[in-house]
Amino acid sequence: MTALVGAGAWALSACTSQADLRKAELAALVVQLPGEYHNPRQQLTILHLAAPMVGDEIFYVRETMADDSRRVISERVWSLDVAAGARILAVAYALDDPERWRGGAESPELFRSLLTRDLRSLPGCELEWTKSQRGFSARGTNAACPQSWRLEGDELSFSDKPAAAGSNGGVVPTAGPDPYYHFLRSAGAQP
Repeated sequence: MTALVGAGAWALSACTSQADLRKAELAALVVQLPGEYHNPRQQLTILHLAAPMVGDEIFYVRETMADDSRRVISERVWSLDVAAGARILAVAYALDDPERWRGGAESPELFRSLLTRDLRSLPGCELEWTKSQRGFSARGTNAACPQSWRLEGDELSFSDKPAAAGSNGGVVPTAGPDPYYHFLRSAGAQP
């Protein structure tokens, strides 16, 4: 019986250690992810929001045309947390009334009034983030929403093509031409 209790305590401490490790990784991701990213055709804005009625680690993710930020390609809200199984999970939401929040990228304080009722869940579009030696990567948890992301230094890349987990936990695109849209952090933007 003593051996059983000892094994149970060891298993519990291992789970706690994994959860603590993921919380530390989440803290690093929260610092590194926000910024303005560009490529010749697109601009990607990722803001860490103060939206206390929604959660602690909330991000606004907006993709626009590089030459006209009024031409919005997509905008999402991500809620990041350490989920069951000690995984860093980003739950994706669409804004219920996008026009109401249109100036949020320029005035992030607008999002302080964001409530959960202002968001529409995007089931199946959760992203599981993992840390590797090169940075962070994420992949969709459901084939219905096949997204992949990589954050390596000042480069952020994403793809809406199916990807698989690599042997080191990173994301490996399927065979063929590079399926990623690559962005570089704007000069002067702080990670």
